Parts: sequence; structure tokens; C-alpha cells
Amino acid sequence: MNEPIVVVGTEHGAEGRTRVVSPAVGIWTDHPRPGALLGPGSRIGLLARLNHRFALVLPDGVEGRVAPGLPRDRALAVEYGQSLFELSPAHEGEGPQLSAEERDSRRAGTGLPPGTWAVLSPTDGVFYRRPSPASPPFVEPGSRVHTGDPVGLVEVMKTFNQIAFGGPGFPDVAVVAEIRCADAEEIRAGQILMVVR
Repeated sequence: MNEPIVVVGTEHGAEGRTRVVSPAVGIWTDHPRPGALLGPGSRIGLLARLNHRFALVLPDGVEGRVAPGLPRDRALAVEYGQSLFELSPAHEGEGPQLSAEERDSRRAGTGLPPGTWAVLSPTDGVFYRRPSPASPPFVEPGSRVHTGDPVGLVEVMKTFNQIAFGGPGFPDVAVVAEIRCADAEEIRAGQILMVVR
């Protein structure tokens, strides 16, 4: 899927380890396996929050081997700043060597230019741009949106759910640059609905 990319935080741990911490409250899945060798831009799982999923990646300058003790194949409820796992230092020449271009391509999961964000569908369903057939659309290209503003509806089994703007890694205020789905179009989970800047 093309989840928005969120860079996690890190802290110094004991014995030269690096503690990787959650950037937000949510449900963390798809953890790296103990012993995995990770580097800058490495994907370390998905964070589900408010019907949105975000790909978590390591920041620049962080690399190492995932320390033992990380539960595998489990969804974990995490808090903001909670330790997810620790990285042990990698031996000389052992770490993944990624060029700046490779790191950027890992972060660019949506293929969008820097300074833009994709609003994604939280689920499969039918997308509606307006609250009712006679109402104006929630947003148009050029509209300003604030965190929590509705930008559309998704219908699943005759139930309508608002799609709200915002989430980890998103600015508090943005401008709609492009709308990629028509009114009453069938959509898939993770599909880009609109692009903001």
C-alpha cells in the first residue's frame, strides 16, 4: 500500500543501543524481526490511528540490529513516545548502505514530491465528495483544511463515515492541491483520495 511515511523518534539507550520510540498513539503492526539489520529509511512497521495507517521509518543517522524481546506477529497498542524496540550497534561494514536517493525513494512511498501529503482511503468502499447530493463538496482544489476537517465520506455497507484530514506527519493546516477520486467512485483501502500541500 501507499501509506503516508512517518519518521520515528529515537533516544540513546544503555550499552550504545538506540531506543526507537512511537511518534503517536495507535496500533503498531508489521514489526521488524529480532536480529534484522536496519538503516536510515528502513520501514519498521505500520501505525494505525483514527482509521488511517502510516508507514513508520527510521530517521537518518540511525542503524543497527533489532535487539531480542520484540513480540512478533502481534498488533500492539502504543502511546506517544513509548519505546517500540532497541537497536544494537551494527559491526563495522555490517549495516545496510543506502544512498541518499535510495533513502528518499523509500520515504516516497506515494511517489509525491516533497512538501505534499496524500490523504488515503481508510477502507474499501464508495467515496463521496459531498455530504448530500444537493450540497457543495467538502473540499475543492485550493481549499484550506485544518486537522480534523472532513474532506469526504466513505460508504461501507450502507454506513457513511467521514474522512478527516490529519494524522502523524501531516501539517496542522494545508491546501488541497489535487483531488484524485470522483464523487461516488469505488475506492480501495490505501488509495490516494487527494493530495495536499
